[in-house]
Amino acid sequence: MARTMSRPLGLATSLLGLGFAVAGFDKLVGVTPYRNLARHWGWSDGDMRALGAAELAGGALVAWHPTRRLGGALLAAASAAALVEELQHRDNELALPRFGLFTAAMLATIGPL
Repeated sequence: MARTMSRPLGLATSLLGLGFAVAGFDKLVGVTPYRNLARHWGWSDGDMRALGAAELAGGALVAWHPTRRLGGALLAAASAAALVEELQHRDNELALPRFGLFTAAMLATIGPL
């Protein structure tokens, strides 16, 4: 049986995409906790919104089979950028979950979770 291009992805991959998309949207609209975190890192509002746009786009892309790998790569890159800042600023309580998200995003590039 041939695999179709619209094959649904695993539940975990869909939830990963949804979680990133929601977090990205929150950054795009400037929700206060994200705005405060960006300031703590020395980021501008534009930097925060760029991260949010990457998360929103990556979350949407990872939910559709033909663009899953691109979405996973975009999410991994966004997570890596945030993880670097969290480690540099010793935000250890954020870094461990972020590493998990980074790992999940990398796994999304090779197949449904």
